[in-house]
Amino acid sequence: MSRRDLTPFRVEKRGDLRGLRVISITSNLPDHVRERQSNQARKRLARFDHLLEVEHQEIASPGKGTTLVLLAKFEHGGACYFGLGAKGKSAERVADEAVDWLEAFLRTEAVIDQYLADQVLIPLSFAKGESIFSIYEVTQHLLTNAEVIRRFSIADIHITGDVGEPGLVRVQPLNQSA
Repeated sequence: MSRRDLTPFRVEKRGDLRGLRVISITSNLPDHVRERQSNQARKRLARFDHLLEVEHQEIASPGKGTTLVLLAKFEHGGACYFGLGAKGKSAERVADEAVDWLEAFLRTEAVIDQYLADQVLIPLSFAKGESIFSIYEVTQHLLTNAEVIRRFSIADIHITGDVGEPGLVRVQPLNQSA
């Protein structure tokens, strides 16, 4: 893959929510656990009922476990949040954790969540042109990755916003040849 194949990413607002997928997953647990998780998520996300798609999965595993995954599709992007089960944690609490994260993200206009923001810096550092995107939260990990990339003289990265707050990221590749 050459630099010509990497296009800049320029999205400051994610746009309207177009779909919301709830995936309730268990391994070696009774079916009602998946049902309770998805029912709790559906109840909490009732205002998006027209966009909700619910899926249940039982996956093979040597142990027991559960998770609820929420995949949000926006006009200009997507987001993924999840809750993980633990011994003694109710299925409803697993769903609530995922929904709490998603609802916090929905209160912003961010395009990229706090977990993806630092991961896109390297590929965007090789794109042909400047990338600009809004993020849910500036993290120390994001700042560290940006500084490492700057020190390799790959890209000039500017991050506005304080740690723990929403922000804006600009990635300008330094070497435009190739």
